[in-house]
Amino acid sequence: MSSERDVLVFSKRFAGGVDVIAEILKGMNRRPVLVSEIPGDVNAESCADHVVVDWGGDFEQFTAAIEAAGVAPTAVVNLVEPLIEWQVRAARHYGVPGGEPGRETLLSKASVRAKMRRLRLSDIEYTAGPVASVASEFIEEYPVIVKPARDSGGSRLVRKATDPAQLSARLREIAEISCSEFEVVVEQYLDGVEFSVDGPVVDGSFRGLFVVEKTEHDERRHHDAGLRISPPPSDHVRRGATELAEKISTLCADLQISAGWLHVEGRVRPNGRAELVEINPRPGGGLHRSAITRTCGVDPFRILVLMALGEPYLHELEGAARNDELLALLPFEADQVGTLAHATPIDVIKRLPGVVDGYQFTSFWVTSMEQENFFTEALITADTVEDLSTVAKNVIAAFEFKFE
Repeated sequence: MSSERDVLVFSKRFAGGVDVIAEILKGMNRRPVLVSEIPGDVNAESCADHVVVDWGGDFEQFTAAIEAAGVAPTAVVNLVEPLIEWQVRAARHYGVPGGEPGRETLLSKASVRAKMRRLRLSDIEYTAGPVASVASEFIEEYPVIVKPARDSGGSRLVRKATDPAQLSARLREIAEISCSEFEVVVEQYLDGVEFSVDGPVVDGSFRGLFVVEKTEHDERRHHDAGLRISPPPSDHVRRGATELAEKISTLCADLQISAGWLHVEGRVRPNGRAELVEINPRPGGGLHRSAITRTCGVDPFRILVLMALGEPYLHELEGAARNDELLALLPFEADQVGTLAHATPIDVIKRLPGVVDGYQFTSFWVTSMEQENFFTEALITADTVEDLSTVAKNVIAAFEFKFE
């Protein structure tokens, strides 16, 4: 049944924060409608309706499916990067917020790289194109990183190559897993410390509220791992995060993106210069929402929903600032393809000293190791970085799991 309260909530491969977004929308007396490619999607239980579409199809089949379901969209909420194009087109089609032309630049990491270079905000060497034909001869400096330009998320299909022969092998691997037309970016590998910055875009200016230093980043698989500490313990990372936030503000102003929430990833190089890794137009995943709400006094998901609805939100950002509490996010990732057969319950982990929050997916299955597969995460606090490490060791020692 059509409703003037219908809000489309996009999801792909079960991603998109559907449960949380649906809860917020219901609290605003809105009607969340899940739009995904999976019949019987488990996320449908949290929504008032479910429309199945083919994300690989055309826009006409999308609008036809929405119409056939009797849904009258009043907003579009999307936290999935590969669906930005659908979000923009849907927002324009239905005349709701989120359809700014500049937002399309965020569709592709290659487009972002090109724009950053034109604005003199980055000097990273890169090339891009279909994985089967990307011109590796344009790469002069190694090592390089190969990653999807569009269909990304969760460090999916990220590879490092140290020479031309290895790059060719990496490209063949990705082509075999995906397809020959799969678009990739090949870019200069950024040595240094990886970090992330979360915050709102207000009137075209990016405000970095929550900064995380990835102190134990997995450089082999290029996955998040170990302690991700906020605020960053390293002075040069804090300075780099400020520098990168200023660059992203310049980018947003140029693209005329007036509102949104960004999770920006970057690296601080040994020379002290901060470079962009990627921009995600949504809050950080996992326990970022909990950590940001706890330390900054603002719920990023609620702000993003208000922006999508075209509702006032500035009053909720007044006074939002990072407090001094030292936190760390500690994720646990599946170690093999299969179904989670056993895991120490998250309630047990949350009772450990220093643990202030956590989540766990009890019904979790892994079909590919080509992406991050986090199923449990703990949010911990302590007075010092050394004490954080002690808390983390205790959590790791207490946590057992098995996939089969």
